[in-house]
Amino acid sequence: MSTEYGTFYNTDYRSVTNSKSCPFTRNSSGKINEFRAPSKDQVRSVCPALNTMANHGYIPRDGRRLTFKSIFSGLKTCYGLSTPLALVLTLGGYLLVRRLPIQLPFGLDKIFRVRNPDGSTSSPGELDLHHIGLHNGVEHDASLVHEDARKGELYPPIRINDEWVKNIVGDISPKVKGYSDGQRTPSFGEGGSDSEDGLTTLSPSHDPSRSSSRSSMTIASGVSLGWQRFTSEEYRNTLVSAADVGRMRARRQREIAPKKMDSFHAELARGEMAIILGVWEETDGTTKKKGMPLPYLLTWLAKERLPEGWEPNHTQGLLDVIRKNKEIRAVAEAIENGDS
Repeated sequence: MSTEYGTFYNTDYRSVTNSKSCPFTRNSSGKINEFRAPSKDQVRSVCPALNTMANHGYIPRDGRRLTFKSIFSGLKTCYGLSTPLALVLTLGGYLLVRRLPIQLPFGLDKIFRVRNPDGSTSSPGELDLHHIGLHNGVEHDASLVHEDARKGELYPPIRINDEWVKNIVGDISPKVKGYSDGQRTPSFGEGGSDSEDGLTTLSPSHDPSRSSSRSSMTIASGVSLGWQRFTSEEYRNTLVSAADVGRMRARRQREIAPKKMDSFHAELARGEMAIILGVWEETDGTTKKKGMPLPYLLTWLAKERLPEGWEPNHTQGLLDVIRKNKEIRAVAEAIENGDS
């Protein structure tokens, strides 16, 4: 099989016939939940989980007017999350961005509007993906692939730094074939610094439709997307474990120094990775290492796209996420304390 990215993750993405899929996900070709990159007028955030859901149609593809029900149902159908876990994530997401998930009946939502932190207004109980990126709400510093919010900004840049995606490969043990530490790109400690990779970072403005569209980002030509080589079939059995994620989290905390994440958002950052680790965890068939396939993780973070043909094969529960979170935290804190 070719090692090119486009072969392992091809354009004709995934066709799901599950009757639980939302009706608005079917397009003119009759395919359900296929991947479609966001168009210029569609809204996205810094959350790969929700952006992926929008790109596959598990929530409205335009990223607008999301409701508690659409997010809750989308999490369960897209990732196979349990009802308690999906409930905690959805309700917590609303509260952390200073909103209530309560919709008004009888057309009252057209009369009563809710003011968002950025000054825009929405119908009660509805969110745009842009709003979910409110700094220090669900969003946090030390993202694996996004720069921190600039000082005084309500929302961070949503551009994905391709070089930072490749840095993730360097945190995996044993060392991944074809990766050397010399390939690592330094990350800036303060959000908003100009990147050395020739990419132009756009910070979200108060116009979500303009700021939150992946297509609106200016990308210099000729930039090497080195992470793509690690999404080929050759790396299908290279697994990313909880310990590997712990090293990622410790590295990113070190890179934003002297800033330090508060304990709540540090827990949140570990938890979001614990969830996707549980969703995709498997064994490689030759060792006792358990983890998620490296191509799955890289493509999810960099392209906000699900693995080709993948469907949930188990229910991911809250208690399992808590256990994995503890594993990640143990490794991260040991490194931060100089014990590893």
